Amino acid sequence: MGAVPTSRSRLSRDEVRQRVVRLGARAAGFPPPGELFDLWHRGVPWAAVVRSEPCDCGRPRRPHRHRYLECGELHAGLRWEEGACLRLRALADGGVEVDGDLEP
Repeated sequence: MGAVPTSRSRLSRDEVRQRVVRLGARAAGFPPPGELFDLWHRGVPWAAVVRSEPCDCGRPRRPHRHRYLECGELHAGLRWEEGACLRLRALADGGVEVDGDLEP
């Protein structure tokens, strides 16, 4: 898995409406789609996976794929409001730490 830089993002209106966490440019630092990895929150590991779907949304103007972060605990505990903050940080062991507007 490549390096996942510390990144901070806010949920968009579309993400909240669709109940998805898009990885966008950060996806390159995550394992390949379908490969399980640990997503850590307050010292507790959560099983997570990257999901990839083909898209023709027009951004960019060619067929491409969108990648999403799938994790039951993350989805259950995330404050699903536009502008809710989510921070992701790489760990030395290859896992990813998540923090932000979470109440798991």
